[in-house]
Amino acid sequence: MNFGEMDLIAALLREVEAKSVVEIGCRDGRTACLLLHNVSSLQHYVGIDVESGYVPSLSHQSSEMHPDPGHLARHDPRFDIIIRPRGSLDLGPQDLPLVDATFIDGDHSERVVAHDSALARAITKRNGVIVWHDYNNSNVGVQPVLDRLADEGWPIKHIAGTWLAYMKVEPDAV
Repeated sequence: MNFGEMDLIAALLREVEAKSVVEIGCRDGRTACLLLHNVSSLQHYVGIDVESGYVPSLSHQSSEMHPDPGHLARHDPRFDIIIRPRGSLDLGPQDLPLVDATFIDGDHSERVVAHDSALARAITKRNGVIVWHDYNNSNVGVQPVLDRLADEGWPIKHIAGTWLAYMKVEPDAV
């Protein structure tokens, strides 16, 4: 995370009064810990990560893998972790709760970002928010996917000066 980005994510969650969150790419659970501490409305937080041995599509993301996903947040009774061989790629909307917010920061290949975005759209409630990390990072596939989705009508906004993009799920969204 770059300086100030966690504060912005927390502000977006507070703005929609998020009671529930799914985080794709939980790693050590640091983001979950910080958001559970700083967003008082949160009642349930689900982290999703991969089993050890997963080979990310982008080789430089191997260093971001954690041997014990979510361990920093495990003490909080509001936190649950889902670990699958391929993480979010092994999940569909039927496997997850409907939530007020989804934070996407997992495998940053275009294929997985597209999958995670569709998954987030399916599980994020109307008037909720989807947040992506690494939008302005030219070493990953986040920006091309989000730009295509924006061209298709997704109301995605980039937060200037950050690697964050977000989208409020409109009340009339399907």
